[in-house]
Amino acid sequence: MVATLKMLAFLLLCFLIYIGAAGSSYEQCKVSDLAVIQTAMARRDGGYTVYAVRVENRCICSQGYLKLACQGFNSSVRVYPAGILRPDGDGLCTLNGAYSISQGPEYAVKFYYGWRSKLSLAPVSSIIACS
Repeated sequence: MVATLKMLAFLLLCFLIYIGAAGSSYEQCKVSDLAVIQTAMARRDGGYTVYAVRVENRCICSQGYLKLACQGFNSSVRVYPAGILRPDGDGLCTLNGAYSISQGPEYAVKFYYGWRSKLSLAPVSSIIACS
């Protein structure tokens, strides 16, 4: 009986440690772990500049349903690739068709747009998925 209780207590302790470790990864991740890097590529006739944008997830967990601030976004040229940045009509844009972005530069989402000046495109929200 005592051996059974000790075994149950040990298993409960292991379970709590496991849950704590899994939870800590999630708690460490936040929308600010998304880095948005913009680089001016070329100035075009008509007074707009083409910007290369790279959105990288620096969190160990995937982040999906990403929303970026994009107030007034209306690219002077077609956003390439098409559909990668979709204005929602509320000053926010959905990035990557709401698909998740994994950690690391190799999974970064890249696109181009043209505008008179660089837009903020600050990350506003995401859904974090740790496995």
